[in-house]
Amino acid sequence: MHIPKSSSYDFSNYLLLLVIFYHANLFASTTLESTPAISTYRAQTYQLTTLASVRDAPDGKIVAVWSSETRFTSKEQRGEWIKVSGTFPNDKWTPRSKPLWINGNYTANFTPQPGPIPSGRPKNIHRYITINKSDFLLKVFEREEGEKSEQVVYSAKVALGMDRCQPKEKGGKCYYTDPGEYQVRWKIYDPLGIEWCIPKSMEEEFKSDIAAGERCFRGSIGDYALNIGKTYAIHGTANPASIGTKASHGCVRTVNADMKRIFNMMDVGDKVYIVK
Repeated sequence: MHIPKSSSYDFSNYLLLLVIFYHANLFASTTLESTPAISTYRAQTYQLTTLASVRDAPDGKIVAVWSSETRFTSKEQRGEWIKVSGTFPNDKWTPRSKPLWINGNYTANFTPQPGPIPSGRPKNIHRYITINKSDFLLKVFEREEGEKSEQVVYSAKVALGMDRCQPKEKGGKCYYTDPGEYQVRWKIYDPLGIEWCIPKSMEEEFKSDIAAGERCFRGSIGDYALNIGKTYAIHGTANPASIGTKASHGCVRTVNADMKRIFNMMDVGDKVYIVK
């Protein structure tokens, strides 16, 4: 079939426009998918609920490790990552010149007070935890308001602090799970596994890991944790064989399945009693 010159020219231009349109749309869709949107909102103050790594970009290189209760401000968030705009050295707000990012799973909103992850239990039901050091047993007690009797609604075997000092070549630090009254201060959940980072006080003990460039370990304490004050938390573990022994640096470990149940049963403010 014969195509006139003008028709051939128009057809060629039509094909060229199609190609340009296709690639423009392909480029636009690729750009949108590869760059997460940044949500900008009013300045807020956050507080770390546990030891946490600080990175130079979302999921980027670790540049620092900040301790629990460190406060910082932010105006931007990218997915679960919060960009640090300022910190409070000596209780005075100071802006940050370099970009720093923290995983939001390890923070609580400091203004106003953070809203905890609720257990969903009725308001007239009260619960508390006991941890017995003699038999490595954690029990969750429940009592209905107005009733004198209470019942054990859950129990789990745990691992406790090693109750001894490390040798000098490992820093000589002593780790105990001290008896006393505590309470749930924060509930921490990370579906990818809570990232535990080596604190400065343990650097000597973990110097081979640090030398190898390993400062933080995701999932080593499971996905769920309850901060109960001091330096203690009740959390899961990547080492279930340690349950029933004195193995930790003071925290209370339990297997991950038990920890999920305990986490979902307890609320911020619930009492925790560690007894001999």
